[in-house]
Parts: sequence; structure tokens; C-alpha cells
Amino acid sequence: MRDALGAAQQRLAREIDSNWALPSKPIAADPWIVSSLLQKSIRRCETEIAQRAALTFFKLKGAAIWRRLMVIAFEDVGIGSVDALTSTVAAAGDSAWRKGHGGDLRLAVQLAGLLAEAPKDRSADYLCDARDHPMLADFWRAMEEASLESRLSRVRDQALSLPQRAVAALSTLGIGSRGDISRSTGVLEVLLTTFRELEVSEELVAATGIAAARTREKITAMVPLIWLAARQSEKRVCDCAVPPLVKADDVPLYALDKHTRLGREAIWRFACENDTVRACLARFVPASQRRSAAYVAAFYVDAAPIARRLMWDQSETLEAFGIERDLLNAGAFAEGIQPLLKAMRANLGHLNELRAQIVARAQNAAATIQLGRVGAP
Repeated sequence: MRDALGAAQQRLAREIDSNWALPSKPIAADPWIVSSLLQKSIRRCETEIAQRAALTFFKLKGAAIWRRLMVIAFEDVGIGSVDALTSTVAAAGDSAWRKGHGGDLRLAVQLAGLLAEAPKDRSADYLCDARDHPMLADFWRAMEEASLESRLSRVRDQALSLPQRAVAALSTLGIGSRGDISRSTGVLEVLLTTFRELEVSEELVAATGIAAARTREKITAMVPLIWLAARQSEKRVCDCAVPPLVKADDVPLYALDKHTRLGREAIWRFACENDTVRACLARFVPASQRRSAAYVAAFYVDAAPIARRLMWDQSETLEAFGIERDLLNAGAFAEGIQPLLKAMRANLGHLNELRAQIVARAQNAAATIQLGRVGAP
């Protein structure tokens, strides 16, 4: 399977600039914020920030960056640039090749730049939890009880909606309670064979197989399905507005989202202290689920936006599907989804003020601890 990515390695080798200077300064933040920042800066096409985040991530977590970059390639780039996706997997999955082409650090930083500059399609993220949308609950139960061949027939069935075919693919992979791909032998290869029969490009099938095996992430299996759905679609790349870049010292505040401890603290304070957002949550979300709904809404307002987007005939429909699924599961009423997003968006400045306060407090605490270590006998 790796041999199929030889062309991708050759393309990447031509793009590597051995004389290019690495960023000189890492970002002063904890590993969770750095990991979040790497992904969000790639979404926003902020190349310099993405490369500094990659440098910092590598210094903090070493080889873990290869899994991280593969997940970002499938979740955020996808069919937006299949070349960028396959190049990422070709490098991330081959340590010997990396050693002969500039080494791990240089390649990680340059791949972060490649992904940042590529057009994006986040449809895989909207589909990978399709089974959780209320309208697909019955279909998911039917797939759980179906034979393997019946599931695969649904993957092949172009008369079904793309979310239904995604559910069939997920059921084929035996997604477990943790939401990752089953480690049972053969299930992944069966699905990859189906993709080949449907004439998905061999390079994309190979990249999917390597990334799925290395990461165990179900999102990897969504991209070939999306490629099939978009194959005959008219496509265009659009530059899209994203919320302004706001920093606290050196840290872009959009990195503080629901996936970081400091981000969750800031979002919940915002939900409690902002009158408009608090009133919207009170109106459209049960009390026990308001925290979860606030996290998800803030994510879609400030952490999910992409600056350079591939548009095709289902891209906006899938985005709406994914947002609706996540906010319904977080407890929001259907009629409250757009009002909640609007309230969050209109008051993003307040959220950033709270984030800045929390970042400053965390940095002061870290400095105090460091000072104590230096002064210790």
C-alpha cells in the first residue's frame, strides 16, 4: 500500500526547500493549546502560526506530530487538496523517507505550511458522527443488525444520501464504544476494497488505509466517500471570512476551544456572564445541557471556520447537517440553533476578553512555578 504513495513522496520532495529557515521561536503554551492551535491555524490558512505551532508541538511531543498531521489532513483538508492529504500521509507514514529528506522537524514544519495553504473541505468531520443525528438513528440500528455484505451494498448504493452511506461505512468498520475503528483484522481492508471497486483513486485509497491503521480514526474512511460524491460536481475554491485574529501575548485565542481545559473554562464563564448568550441558552437549551451546548456553539463560531474552502454541490448541506447534529446532541432545540450561533458570534469580543484573562493567569502561574524551581536549594 505504501508503494502507491511513491508519486506523492516525489511531489513533496520537489516542494521541500532545504535552504528554508525554520521558525526560531516556539509558542509559549501548554501542549493541549499548542495541539489545538496547530489545527485551527491550518484551518484559517495562517501559515506562519501553523509552522510555529508545528515546531512547538514537535519539541513538546516528538513523533506524535505525525498522527496529528494525518488527522488534520483528513478532517480539515480532505478533498480540498487530495495532493496535500496524500503527501502528508506519504511523509508521516515513512520514517526512513523523512530521514533522507530533511529530517522529522523540518518536514513536520513544512507539512504544516502545506496544509495551511491548501484549500479545505471539512465534510469528513460532518459525516464521521452521522449515526448520531436523530434522523439516522433507525438506519444506524438497521446497519448494526445487517450482514457485512448488506452494509457494503449500502456503501455502494448511490441512490442513498451521503450521510446514509457514511453510516453504512462506519458500521462496516465496527466502530466501538470509544468511536475508533475496530482492531478486528480485515474490516478495514474490506472497505478499502469496496472503495477500489467504486474507482476511488489508488493513491487516496492507500493514504486512507495507512492513516486509518495508524490513527484508528473513523474520519479517515469518510474522505473516499466524499471524493466519490463530489467527483462529478462543479467545484470552486472560495476565500471565506473568518473571525479576527486576537492574541494574548503570543497565543491566538481561538486555540482555547472546547478541546482545551482553559478553553472550556473561558466558554462557560462567557455563557454565564454574557447576558445575551445566557438568555439564549436559557430559552433554547435545558439547564442540564447548557454547558455542553455552549462549548459546541463556541466551537462552530470561532474554532471551526476555514479561510480557503472548496465548494461543491453538497458542501454547504453537509456543514448544516454536522452543525445541527452536534448541537441537537448537545441539547439545543432545533429552533434555537441559529439564534444561539448568532448570539455567540455577536459577542465573540467578550469571549476573547475572558480567554485573555485566563491565558494571563495561566502564564503567571507557570512563571511562578518556574521561579520557584530556579530559587529552590
